[in-house]
Amino acid sequence: LRADPLREATYRSLMRLHDARGDRARALRAYHACAAALERELSVEPSAATRRAYEALLPPPGEPATEAPGAGRLGRPPLVGRGPQRARLTDLWRAAEAGEARLVLVTGEPGVGKTRLGEEFRSWCAHHGAATAEARSYPAEGALAYGPVVAWLRSDPLAGHRGRLAPAQLAELARLLPEAAPAAKGPATPGPPGPAPDPDRRRLFEALAGALLAGGGPLLLVADDLHWADQETLQFLHCLLRAHPRAPVLVVATARREELDLGHPVHDLLTGLRALERVAEVEVGRLSRQETAGLAERLGDPLQAPDVDRLFAETEGNPLFVVEALRAGWSGHGQPAPITPKVQAVIESRLAQLSAPARDLAGVAATIGREFSTDVLAQASEAGEAALVGGLDELWRRRLVRDQGPDAYDFSHDRIREVAYLGLSPARRRRTHLLVARALERLHAGDPAPVAAQVAAHHERAGQAAEAVGWYEQAAAAAQRLPAYAEAVRLLERALRLLEAPPPTRARQERELEVLTRLQGPLGVVDGYGSPRLAGVQRRGLELADQLGVEPAGPLLRSTATASLARGDFEAARRVGERLRAGGDDLRAVQGDYVLGIVAFWRGEFEAARRHFEAAVGRYRPGRRSARLARYGVTTEVLSTSRLGNTLGFLGHLDAATQARDAALARASETGNPHSREAALLFGAMLALELRDPASVRAFTAELAAWPGDLARPTG
Repeated sequence: LRADPLREATYRSLMRLHDARGDRARALRAYHACAAALERELSVEPSAATRRAYEALLPPPGEPATEAPGAGRLGRPPLVGRGPQRARLTDLWRAAEAGEARLVLVTGEPGVGKTRLGEEFRSWCAHHGAATAEARSYPAEGALAYGPVVAWLRSDPLAGHRGRLAPAQLAELARLLPEAAPAAKGPATPGPPGPAPDPDRRRLFEALAGALLAGGGPLLLVADDLHWADQETLQFLHCLLRAHPRAPVLVVATARREELDLGHPVHDLLTGLRALERVAEVEVGRLSRQETAGLAERLGDPLQAPDVDRLFAETEGNPLFVVEALRAGWSGHGQPAPITPKVQAVIESRLAQLSAPARDLAGVAATIGREFSTDVLAQASEAGEAALVGGLDELWRRRLVRDQGPDAYDFSHDRIREVAYLGLSPARRRRTHLLVARALERLHAGDPAPVAAQVAAHHERAGQAAEAVGWYEQAAAAAQRLPAYAEAVRLLERALRLLEAPPPTRARQERELEVLTRLQGPLGVVDGYGSPRLAGVQRRGLELADQLGVEPAGPLLRSTATASLARGDFEAARRVGERLRAGGDDLRAVQGDYVLGIVAFWRGEFEAARRHFEAAVGRYRPGRRSARLARYGVTTEVLSTSRLGNTLGFLGHLDAATQARDAALARASETGNPHSREAALLFGAMLALELRDPASVRAFTAELAAWPGDLARPTG
């Protein structure tokens, strides 16, 4: 709502509604959101009526609140200087409005004002009628794949776009936004047993792009701290700007240049966008002496020339240091400076001014992460309502935390969170991490997948290794369903590092073997089956199975065979195939025949290859498909049928080859598994070449070329 009195009245109604329900923490957050929005967009404060409703929420005298509202509070830090940077952003925005989609990377050291520049530019765009949304990435281990994209889609300006999407797009969107799922029009039909297949990332990316661009007008997306963003978000940004080059969209991303080495995923994104001429860069440096004086003056009283020299020398023109020094009580009147050039000392001086309940609350919030919700904070802090409301309001008034999204806050700078966290003793940190983990488990008991990685990270830091491993496995499974294979690999490798710690008990080795087996699939997708990293994982898994005296699981053996094929070691692959077939398990037998079929094919033994592929496909016929085979063997079914078609083509059975190819494509489409579909298209294109069928070659390769460029290679 752009009508300011109406918007403020809406916030005031929310405050009173939450207060009537006995939830003063949410009522307080509604006021904080109101004040932040009015200040950010209009540079005004809430009305007297809203202020009175706010003051009624604070604990009465005698309760563990703090000083009077507003005490010690400096205004929002102004944006000083930065004229060339703002002019450049404005030029890029005008180009975006004309239909030149682009990403602009704002770089600079920590505290130099990248975020502030982005906020100011976003306010300017919103004031001129553009739809805007912002999101932040965080360095916590529990970062969720597609987190920034989800934050954009849940923002007020973009949430209404969902009503313009088709049901199929909403169904794809619901993989990340459960609330976007289209309403059922009839009785629910139970799905097949077992986990849902991996979604087609192309359809997911198209649905995400459709939801962002559905408004049709100019759109500004702000991505703060892009160097901490997950790989899936970066891949989506590349796809968005590549597939929609004429969309009126500008992505303003901030990042620390020192974080972006050649191996960083953001470097790959920038390289790809430079080739498309879809990226620009804006560098933000430190303030000059004159600009430092101007910032100090706008935050307080004018300084004399010697004091300006002293402040500039101590802060070196870093805006964060300047603001924090003044907020910590820096006067410049010949008194000992309460700060050093190091930002930690500056922030510690500020935190020391808090009341004891607020300091305790800051430590718990810092343990949760840069972003935190009032629900998790309340349960993890074990604070009473009065202490929670009073302490949280003090942190907000002192500008240590700020309103961020639905029912959430974050620290105004991650350095503040770091210093608050370091202020906890090691024993208290461990206990607080455990309390945060338990709080997340309770609050998300119905659907823990979105927070599984966070829960795992908190258990790990609490010293609860066994619990952390289980949660990392859950988080990896959730990541694979998105699909976010790189994230799944990271999570499983984190679990392995925990399991490598002593003592090497049998139970711990069994868990390590289980995690290694789970890692085969996503790591093969990310690195390829010829990678040294995957070879090391396979070698360790086989060694563990031998030490434990157990037969390696089918996925581990299948991965080993595929790696042998990638190296051209057909004899090693044949031995693994025979071992799989001898296992007596239907799924292992299918995988064994599949491996043996590939070995025979590449040796030119086409009749033998045909027998093996037909044996593998035969186990999938209706009435013969076991529940376990139906659950885990989807990809092998499509691959076996595809390879059977190519084998039949080499044998001259052209009609049968075409039928097998079409069956593989149909089954791949039914499953929704992106890698199955990609493999079926690839083998179909190769068969079409052999059949001298140029129309099919063009059709299959055109579909492959239209997929996101980052979609992983076929699995085997």
